[in-house]
Amino acid sequence: MPSHEGILSSILCQSPRSNHNIPGVPELDVVTLRWNGQAVAQREMETGQTWSLDITRPLPAPATVEVVIRPNEEGSVEDVIGSVQLSAADVGTGISATDLHEVRFDEAGAQYELTYKVRQIDDVPDPAPAPAPADGVLGWIFCESPRSNHNIPGVPELDVVTLRWNGEQVARREMEQGETWSLDVTRPLPGPATIEVVVRANEDGSVEDVIGSVQLVTSLAGAGFQVARFDDAGARYELTYRVNPHAPGDG
Repeated sequence: MPSHEGILSSILCQSPRSNHNIPGVPELDVVTLRWNGQAVAQREMETGQTWSLDITRPLPAPATVEVVIRPNEEGSVEDVIGSVQLSAADVGTGISATDLHEVRFDEAGAQYELTYKVRQIDDVPDPAPAPAPADGVLGWIFCESPRSNHNIPGVPELDVVTLRWNGEQVARREMEQGETWSLDVTRPLPGPATIEVVVRANEDGSVEDVIGSVQLVTSLAGAGFQVARFDDAGARYELTYRVNPHAPGDG
């Protein structure tokens, strides 16, 4: 019996849910793709932006892909604006020549278009050589401005900062304005890894918030340090990371 793969090709933001109407400030949604309930991709998107996903997964049984959005504004919440089911029945039923399928979601002002396909693995040509193994390295994080804003004289304004690697906590500590935290977190990178920066003002009643994320991929191997800047409701942080290729013969 032939086996199949599901492929998420791209997603287009025709109109974000975000609608703050602040001149000079882009209206952004935080968009998450979930495959059978598991987050497989996340990033910010604005009007007219196309995000190339290139996510491929085995499809031993039908899979449900959900499109989840959250306006990048204080107090906003995630919302599933639509879903699609990928199955072997999709093979040969898409757009001519490419067999791609396009599904449009329109809910409360959020308009997105997801492109995907399902293919039979027996029809796939020989794969290109696999990229050299690599390690993902989190170098350091700099707190330009914390979320904390209690304005109590003599008491430092601190955030509790957590780093998550594919959903797993790998580092956590308090940070204040102007502080640099050397992380030195290194992990094997057999495939793309999503790093989330989570902050919580160190004050009673505060809650954790993902202020941004970055994806580590093997194509960055040898490109040196990369810097990702996050600015969310007053919390401004810079994360420095890199991908190190393995030398030939390394395990």
